[in-house]
Amino acid sequence: MIQKMILTAGIILFLCFAVTIIGETSMILNFKSGLLVFGGTWIIGFLSFPHKIHRDLFKTLYAMFRNPETNYQNLIEQIVRLSRIKRIYGKFVLEKESNNIENLFLRKGIELVVDGYDPYEIHKIMEKEYELYFSRKESLINMMDTFQKLAPAIGFVGTIMGLIDVLGNIGSPLEMGRGMAIALLTTLYGLLFANFFFLPLSKKLSEHIKAESILLYIILEGVLDISRDKNSTGVAYRLQSYIRNYQGVNENVPEYPDRKGQPVPLSPLQKLTAKKENA
Repeated sequence: MIQKMILTAGIILFLCFAVTIIGETSMILNFKSGLLVFGGTWIIGFLSFPHKIHRDLFKTLYAMFRNPETNYQNLIEQIVRLSRIKRIYGKFVLEKESNNIENLFLRKGIELVVDGYDPYEIHKIMEKEYELYFSRKESLINMMDTFQKLAPAIGFVGTIMGLIDVLGNIGSPLEMGRGMAIALLTTLYGLLFANFFFLPLSKKLSEHIKAESILLYIILEGVLDISRDKNSTGVAYRLQSYIRNYQGVNENVPEYPDRKGQPVPLSPLQKLTAKKENA
């Protein structure tokens, strides 16, 4: 909530300064200059990368803004529950439970466990899936970095176009002023789009993909623990330690936390299951 308020306040403040600085110029020139920079950047980017990468970029950005924070706790709770099912009820019940798993990477790992693959084979298969997935994500970061570099270049192209217009109408002060406005505005918009639009998106996308990598790593470790029939309490403790180290949290995290991070007492069924599991 605080981040959204800061972002909104920053955008409003920036627009106020922008209107104050370029408010005296024609709105048509502002629109043409902005369209030249933004449209030219996207067109060159569209020609530089395959159409599939553009589609993946829009999907990833949509998911990034729709779910800004990764919920690791729910994932750990699900892995712990699957581990308990595997130890107590076996692969048959685990196979039925895998149909309700929404995360495709976790579902893939559980299917490998059900099919009888040993931990080494599961690790190799899922590691390859992991590498292929993030090779696609790296292409998205490269695209955003390319947009960031293209925007100032397109701005300089507009500057040259404006200077040509100035030289072509050197006898007309009105046309010379129009050409100089285009020359300066395109440079301004190029720098603004590069530093206030594409750069923040690129950094935010990088952090989102980093969070996804941690998520998939936790899934990989959890699936390997399930395949080795590790105790669910030990699985929860180990996965929680990864999250504490990643988030820089030093305090003790409860073994069975709820979604808000508050300790939850074990129910009689959970106590009975844990007792049966440790027996």
